[in-house]
Amino acid sequence: MLDLPKRYVPNGASDSGGFGSVIYCKDEHLDRPVAIKFIREDSEKHRLMDELNALMLLRSKHVVQVYDIVKGESDSIGIVEEYIDGDDLSNSPIPKTSYEYYLKTLWQIASGIADIHGAEVIHRDIKPNNMKLDKEGIVKIYDFGLSRDEGAKAVTKGFKGTFGFAAPELIASGFVAFSRAVDTYAFGATAIVLSGLGLPDALQKIPPQPLPDNFMSTLPFKLTPDLASLITACLAPNPNDRPLMTHVRDLLSRHLLHNKHQALAVHNNKPLVLNSSKRTISLRFSDVGEIVIEYDGFRFYVSAVSGEVLINNQAVSVGKEIPKSCVVALGGSHRRANERQFITFDVSNPEVVL
Repeated sequence: MLDLPKRYVPNGASDSGGFGSVIYCKDEHLDRPVAIKFIREDSEKHRLMDELNALMLLRSKHVVQVYDIVKGESDSIGIVEEYIDGDDLSNSPIPKTSYEYYLKTLWQIASGIADIHGAEVIHRDIKPNNMKLDKEGIVKIYDFGLSRDEGAKAVTKGFKGTFGFAAPELIASGFVAFSRAVDTYAFGATAIVLSGLGLPDALQKIPPQPLPDNFMSTLPFKLTPDLASLITACLAPNPNDRPLMTHVRDLLSRHLLHNKHQALAVHNNKPLVLNSSKRTISLRFSDVGEIVIEYDGFRFYVSAVSGEVLINNQAVSVGKEIPKSCVVALGGSHRRANERQFITFDVSNPEVVL
């Protein structure tokens, strides 16, 4: 019989699996549901403490929060965590609903892993079963029982993880050192599974093998070449060849924000809007200088320039991306004020809407 603090009232539901058990309760003080995780075996208590230490370092919208620590029976320790009311991603149909939902799900996972790595923590068991989608459509990563701090502590003896999602360097005998790149590899495998395709045979071999050429073309969703290359790179056999999760997150964000940017140029007190409806503007001052700025859905850039044109007092060339906030000068600094014109240029900063 558990002797929980009176504020935590069990609701009768529980789960068990792996090395832990979970009791679902209501926090009467704060009127919210919580999940309390306990370790079944004394010898595995260090794993619970690893999870606690990892989660205490993290503050992320896409990582489960820790609220409290409690003592259970026989001096066992439990972590009081945020309760996520929803399916784990292995059972959720939402990522497979559309290409946009698929990319949004991957972006949320990548954002969560990037936050985990930002706290210098390695999760080491990234997979759809360890993520839930709450009622607001937010992905939460949980189960940090195999997590480790980066650096000297990122060593284990024997295999620990989940076959199919575990990077090749984790499948070895004796002491195994690893890095945050193991989470990147697991993200790549997760990205394939969430498309609805299932785990490729190559990843289920021991040790896992590289994907066949052009494998990404078999996914139910047609990925752009850069996204297909990105996921393939996540599964690179050499951990040094895998991208940082911040790069993965940012590229996914770039695609989700396609055609959603807007820029405002003010020329001769006249506002000029540049967006997906109006993709090109031309700014000209007499015979002094002219610049054409275009929007390709991802960025604003110089498509043509002639004469004396400066951006933030720097020379301009075709193909140059326009800074988010800048001043375009038509006419060089050697000219008098009445022989120059200045245009302010500001780009909006849209966010991914879930």
